This record gives sequence, C-alpha cells and structure tokens, in this order.
Amino acid sequence: MKFRFTFLILIVFAVAIFIGRQGNFVPRTTLALYDNYIKVDEAEAIPGLTPEVALDIQKRLVYALSEKWGAVTGYKAALTGEAIQQKMGVNEPLLGIFLDKMILESPAVIRLSSAVHPFAEADLLVRVRDNSFLTATTDEELLAGLDQVIPFIEVPDRLFSTDKALNVDMLVAVNTSARYGVMGEPIPMEDVDSLSACQVGIVYDDRTGLQTGRCDSLMGNPVKVIRWLRDELVKRNYALKKGHLLSLGSLTPPVRVKKGRLTAIYTGLGQKSHVSVSVTFK
Repeated sequence: MKFRFTFLILIVFAVAIFIGRQGNFVPRTTLALYDNYIKVDEAEAIPGLTPEVALDIQKRLVYALSEKWGAVTGYKAALTGEAIQQKMGVNEPLLGIFLDKMILESPAVIRLSSAVHPFAEADLLVRVRDNSFLTATTDEELLAGLDQVIPFIEVPDRLFSTDKALNVDMLVAVNTSARYGVMGEPIPMEDVDSLSACQVGIVYDDRTGLQTGRCDSLMGNPVKVIRWLRDELVKRNYALKKGHLLSLGSLTPPVRVKKGRLTAIYTGLGQKSHVSVSVTFK
C-alpha cells in the first residue's frame, strides 16, 4: 500500500512538471524568437509544434514586435502556389502579418546585416478601399472593395538554421518569415483589366538572379487569394480596414540576396507598358 501511494505521488509530481513545462513553452519560445528577430540571430528549430501552438506563438511574436516595428499595416498569404503547397503538405495558404516598418517604398535600401537568411521574391499587393470589402460576395464586389494594385518585392527572412528542414508550423510561428517588403508605384484598380493577365521578371543589374512568373500562378487566379485572405481574416476576427495592404504571394522562385540592385518589372498591369519596383542590398 505504501509503495502504491509513493508511486502515485511520483506520477502526480511528473504530470505537474510536464504541465508546468508545457505552460511555459509558448512564452519561452516567443521570447527566444523575438530575441532572434531583433538581434538578427539564427533561431534553432522548434520540435513538437502543433498548428494551435504555432499560431499562438505567431500572435505573441507580432504583438511583441509591434513595439519597435509599428502597428499592423497589412497581411500576407504565403504558399499560394500549388507546387509549394504540395511540397509543404498543405492545401491552402498560410497567413502572415506585416507591421508598419516592414514595408518600404521603392527605390529602397536594405542592409544585408539586417536579416539572418533573407531572400527576395516578386509579389503583388492590393489595398483595401473601404468596408464593403468585408461583406463582398461576388468577385466583382470583392475587387470593388479594393482601390490599388501595387508591384511588390518581398524580402522574407527564414530566420531558422538552414541545417534542418523548415516545416509549416515553424513557418507559422515565425510569422511566415515576414521581415521586409518594398512597394512600387500604386496602380488604380479601375485601370487594371485583369489581375491574372500580368507577368513579371526580376533580375539584378548585373543580369544575375533572373526569375520570371505569372500572376495566374497565385492559386490559379489572384482573386482566389484575395478571397481566401479576406475570409481567413474575418474568421480569425483580425482587424481589416481601409488602407490595409494584402500581399498575394510569390510570383517567382526565390532570388538569392546579394549586394546590388534588384528590380522587378511587371507587364499587363494598368495602362503603362510596364511598371517596376527595386531594392538595393548593401
């Protein structure tokens, strides 16, 4: 009887320790990632994440970063291409959050030392016109709730070590690698006949790093990404208001970041033959 009682006490003690560790896991992990992000220091892989825990860490991380990086200025859809979704084992995009100081205007300068493992991608932004966007049902109504299309180079930061594979939950926890984005000259939505019609090429001044892409690679139609973002934000009860920016995902394979000017040139957007956005890495 005494042995059984002692054994029971040990079990209760072990469970209490486990629960205590689990309870501290989210704040400890968030603090570690925050330090990695602010100090531009490589993060270690996080084993044992679940989708729920990863999302909790993302929310806390963004809240902590907002003290230095400003208020929420928009949202991003990551993994919007079919191939990358299959590779990562998901059937829909992931949601990330942009803070004010993450978004720069072209031509921008970004120092290589300001990110851990940065890379660049040609992307596309749209801007929310008014609250009608929240309740739009048809594609036409959805687009009418937007007022601008903006050429965009995103410069995400993997943050985690490249020695181990990056899984979906780690990507969510680190806010889908959001670090910087550079936006070009806005195009009025009424000047754009079709978001699916645009094409883009991105290249350095020395002609290296050339990648090309099409806007219809975004879930087959950029409007599908816009709808997914809107629905996901409403479902999560995240603030979505006039002026917020929505990043629709990568149009090109990632480009290695190096010293020099990187330019993305778009055709099929608006009335001009082409529009561009550029960033110089130093």
